Amino acid sequence: MVRELELKHLLAKFPETAPAANPVFFRTYSRALQVGQRETWERVCDRTLTGLTNVGKLRPQEAAILKQMQQNLKALPSGRWLWVGGTDWISKPKNFSGGYNCTSTNLQDWNAFGLMMDLAMMGCGTGAVIEPKYISQIPPIRNHLQVRVQGEIGSIPVEQRREFTETKITGNSVTIHVGDSRQGWVESYQTLLKLSSDERFSGKVEVIVDISDVRKAGETLKGFGGVANPVKLPGLYERCASILNKAIGRQLNSVECCLLIDQAAVTIVAGNIRRSAGMRQFDSSDRLAATAKDNLWQQDENGNWRIDPERDALRMANHTRVFHRKPTLEECIDAVRKQYYSGEGAIQWAGEAVARANCDLLSTQSLKTDFLQAYEQGTAKQWLQNRYPDIDASELEHRLSRYGLNPCGN
Repeated sequence: MVRELELKHLLAKFPETAPAANPVFFRTYSRALQVGQRETWERVCDRTLTGLTNVGKLRPQEAAILKQMQQNLKALPSGRWLWVGGTDWISKPKNFSGGYNCTSTNLQDWNAFGLMMDLAMMGCGTGAVIEPKYISQIPPIRNHLQVRVQGEIGSIPVEQRREFTETKITGNSVTIHVGDSRQGWVESYQTLLKLSSDERFSGKVEVIVDISDVRKAGETLKGFGGVANPVKLPGLYERCASILNKAIGRQLNSVECCLLIDQAAVTIVAGNIRRSAGMRQFDSSDRLAATAKDNLWQQDENGNWRIDPERDALRMANHTRVFHRKPTLEECIDAVRKQYYSGEGAIQWAGEAVARANCDLLSTQSLKTDFLQAYEQGTAKQWLQNRYPDIDASELEHRLSRYGLNPCGN
């Protein structure tokens, strides 16, 4: 009876037409307070509104409008802000990305892989542009990584744990002590990737990954909130090494790059950070990427369904092929048909995306039409330079790359 009274006290008055609202709220957006206590909906509203008021430097009348809209469930902050808005964690500059639902990254070096894992661990959805012009900048794989994981998660007392990852190199042997923090996980992952192309080594590189400093499952994540669940972390390093070792003597292809990102995503999703939310963009002519998820599930001789274990991680993200020319009607129909049957096969006309993202410059239909013609001809950069000579090179490149999708869809 006491528990029922406590539950009734906590439950918010969500509409009867939303029967799942309370369980979803307490699962996803209600932060733990003290042992056995969680935020009420009213408290979450107060926390997030305070955060928005501080970030936006809102006037009292502006904050009052937001409060009214949120209390009446007519307008809400993003899901990310419902979780982290108004917390001490989000006020720290290193965590600002955690306030965003979605991101997009050009995959052009090892740091980009680490950035995407860092963003995912802050709860952001991760988009990656995996086109040849970017991944061709990633160095070739030259070293065979022989990975061995040692230690037991949670075996080192809290007060003695490393917060950040430490790497020790002796000859062709490397020991990575994984730090007990978001930065620690990211650094250990990124270090392993960099070892595969590090010119200081020759032949096989023995890599020992020590996970003793990592907190065990169920321990509190004091800043971000929630609890730790490193169940997939020990296998991350061997899974990544397996992908890298198959590419020795050449550069990674687009699907291998995708798999490396998605292996990190598997580890993070298993850790209860957030649902899987990823978007991977490939060039329209990339046939390997176009069929990466085909026949992902297969039946054995007894009729039992199984998933291809080497491609299982690809389920962490949706795939989109990017057209830098206007796709034909037949290509559009084929894409829609494939999506109807499999949920995959999306395509994007990058010219239209870039034009919409530059509406401040393409303010009339005539300008937009001229720009799209230039884009199809491969002269969009010159077109913008001729008409807007005051735009510097950095801004110009940024404007032309505004077709990066995010995991919430476009």
